[in-house]
Amino acid sequence: MLMNTLLVGDAVSDALENAFRDLTLSEPQLVANLVWELPKQLNKLPHIGKTKLRAGGVFVHARPFVACPTFPDSSRDSVEIGDLLLIRTLVVNNKVEETRALLLQAKKAACIPARPDNLNQWHLYEQWPQFTYAARSGSLAGEKRHIKEPDMYDAAKYLLIGSRSAGLRWHRMCCADLLFHPAVHAHHTAQPTKPEISRYRCFAGELLDFLLGNAGKVFVVPSSDMDGWHQVIHDLINETAKATSVFVARAAGQAGRSARGCGLLFMTSVNQSNFFMVADGKGSRDSNEPPDVPKEWSEGDGGGGISVVEVIVEQGNDL
Repeated sequence: MLMNTLLVGDAVSDALENAFRDLTLSEPQLVANLVWELPKQLNKLPHIGKTKLRAGGVFVHARPFVACPTFPDSSRDSVEIGDLLLIRTLVVNNKVEETRALLLQAKKAACIPARPDNLNQWHLYEQWPQFTYAARSGSLAGEKRHIKEPDMYDAAKYLLIGSRSAGLRWHRMCCADLLFHPAVHAHHTAQPTKPEISRYRCFAGELLDFLLGNAGKVFVVPSSDMDGWHQVIHDLINETAKATSVFVARAAGQAGRSARGCGLLFMTSVNQSNFFMVADGKGSRDSNEPPDVPKEWSEGDGGGGISVVEVIVEQGNDL
């Protein structure tokens, strides 16, 4: 294997332990912590043989929203498509060989097993019916998409952030042989199946597999006739991660409106790579702590976006 699993596993473990240390924080703040911590820890890694990792993160909250006529709960006309998008780009000898993504809906979980509290989000992830980007989705508003590709249970999952006591008995199913910090085993992913969500995995193990290229779902540049998985991922990359919001600017300690990446793009002292799709370094900063998420997140500020952690895995003889 070209990548040292133990070294990468240690970085994942440190990132999750630091990001989720205080579980009294809000879900948006915990996501912000992770978007800051994971690139920070991955960028500390030395070259691993002929492999080099570079990572960046962009924090956004609750964008975009989607609507669907088959939603079971008529009291909610739209839901957010996700909280966190993980992107992995594999580059071999200076050529992109593969891009893959994992879309996560984050929830604090008092116990494992857990049950989603938003039936419409559950319906979206379980069925992927045709949906329309709703208001508050920036330039995507009104666009229709229909994901029909297979293996979507591997592509979009719940991220359940739980207490240590809630999750310890479950971690043995997937990563008992990996030396993650004990507290990390409380956090899980789950497939959005019905009548109950299932296939619980320790999030640390799933995240490590994603970095190794063994989790998530491959995506490609969509052709003009595509409206499924490939198009949706490029929607999130191209349209939403760079939208603007006065609240994101406020979280960065800036006045007025700000590009989503401006002041919230965390490269943490790593040289830029030409292969970043989102974390392009414009307005990037090295910070001693993640952004302080404001309490009054507004749903009417006209922005669009989703939090992104992007990892470039470069392999070759010239590293």
